[in-house]
Amino acid sequence: MAAPSPGRRPTLRRPLVRTTLAAGLLAASVVPLGAAPAAADHAAPCVESEVPGSERLADTHTKDNAAHDRMHVEQAQEVATGRGVKVAVIDSGVVGFEGLAVAGATTIAGVDPATRLSGHGTIVAGLIAGPRGVAPDAQVYDVKVYDAAEADTTQGERALTSAGIAAGIEAVIRAQPQQQVDIVSISLAVPQPDPVLESAVARLVDQGVVVVAAAGNASATPDEGFRGTPGNDADVYPADYPGVLAVSAVPPGDEHPSAYVLPNLDTDVAAPTVGAISVNATGQVCEVDQVATSWAAAEVTGVMALLKERFPRETPQQLVARLQATTEGAGAPEGPDGEAASPWTGAGVVQAHDALTREIEPGRKGKVETTVPEVRADAQAPPAPERVDLFGTPRAILLWSGLVAGSLLALAFMLRPLLRR
Repeated sequence: MAAPSPGRRPTLRRPLVRTTLAAGLLAASVVPLGAAPAAADHAAPCVESEVPGSERLADTHTKDNAAHDRMHVEQAQEVATGRGVKVAVIDSGVVGFEGLAVAGATTIAGVDPATRLSGHGTIVAGLIAGPRGVAPDAQVYDVKVYDAAEADTTQGERALTSAGIAAGIEAVIRAQPQQQVDIVSISLAVPQPDPVLESAVARLVDQGVVVVAAAGNASATPDEGFRGTPGNDADVYPADYPGVLAVSAVPPGDEHPSAYVLPNLDTDVAAPTVGAISVNATGQVCEVDQVATSWAAAEVTGVMALLKERFPRETPQQLVARLQATTEGAGAPEGPDGEAASPWTGAGVVQAHDALTREIEPGRKGKVETTVPEVRADAQAPPAPERVDLFGTPRAILLWSGLVAGSLLALAFMLRPLLRR
């Protein structure tokens, strides 16, 4: 993602020391087919704590997480933590660290599994299932599909391409009988459609897997291939393919997200990213300081893992319906063709706790039949049942009169044979 223009970058609460990873990070990269993305996409998106190298994730449980606060993640984690859910992270590879359960790993042909030139995949995995992630008890299945954002192809390094993403999806499909992946996270994007990628996504969706992808960041340069300007519908893949949960990002406060993300009518939901806590490829705690759809897609992947634990028998359509019916903007009308209510935020900003606790009955295809507002702990108790006076009201007198008349009539029928004798 292109770094926000000067004056628009959200200000963090704590003084932080910026560190750039060895090869830079691909923040929800939006890249042309077969080409490395623009250099502006490689500013370090995750900054370390004020004492570089002195903190590890295990020591940061008291640190504020602004992104989680807005989505009420801590309350949601009292209901579910992602236990028993497996998430495939199709990205640049995941560096294992304490507190992150990596259940397995694979790479596509041409990608060196021994190198971790980009920390993008590690940050994504940490946002999903790290100790400070949304679903800390979920398992990660690592699928590495590129070496680095600015890969040196002359040295055998592999850049990100649509073909690479498709190959990663195929790897998940092949491993599915053993791995039993529930959710696939793709915090990556390309601007041109690719029938091979579309076919791979369709097969994955047909297997009943939840597929989450980044809806696209605003481009810093016009040659990146994306044509996302206000009023237009940007083409972003695989987010735009049927069955994919497309996630956009929102800045803190009331600022409009148009400076950071693409207008995409296939956007389903959005999530805040600034203030989210993860770990970078060097193993150091870092705090996200960018509004980027890759980090948003990772967070929403975590929320979907919570939903999958809570409602294990529901279809992906049902789980997504719960997510969309409980956002900040839930209830907004759809467009004339059924597209998302907003090309910037879709149904609205995700609310994790509401998605887990609201009484919703989505159909197998995702249609919500019933929605009951959540009962809050401080809500007033319902009124006590009305007590009826059985003797002093006109209604009671009428009731007793009917009972007496009925009893006399029944007695008359019983005495009739005796009177005849």
